[in-house]
Amino acid sequence: MIAATSDTPLVTGSLEITWHSESRLAVLHFAREINLSGKDGTFLVDSLRGWIGTEAKPFALLADTKGVRGADAEYRAKTRDFFKSHRKSAYVAVTNMGPVIRIVADMFRIGTGIHLKGFVDEVAARSWLRRQGIAA
Repeated sequence: MIAATSDTPLVTGSLEITWHSESRLAVLHFAREINLSGKDGTFLVDSLRGWIGTEAKPFALLADTKGVRGADAEYRAKTRDFFKSHRKSAYVAVTNMGPVIRIVADMFRIGTGIHLKGFVDEVAARSWLRRQGIAA
C-alpha cells in the first residue's frame, strides 16, 4: 500500500498522481500516447487506497487524459472494482478526453455507478468538484 503523503507526486513511467489530503483530491496526469495497462491500474488503485483509508469520506480524482489512447481489460477491471466499491464517495472529473476515452469513461460510469463527468478544461472540472463538496 502507498504511504499517505500529501502534495508529493508519485510517478511511474505511465502516470503521475498527487494527493492533496486536506481536500481529499488526487490529481492524475498520464504519459502521452499511452495505452493503460493492469500495472497502471494497480498503481492508481493502491495509491488511492493508501490515501483515502477505510472511512467512507468523499474523495475526488481529477484526471487529465490528454494523449491516452486506451485502457486494456486488466486496467478497466482493477479500477472498476475499486470505484464500484466507493461509488457513493468517489467523484471523478476527467479532462481532455479523446473519442475513445470518452466512450470508455461513459461505459465505466454506467458500469460502476460512480459520479464521473467529462469537462473541456480543468477550471470547469474543479468547479463541478466544488459543487460536489470537494475543495478542489
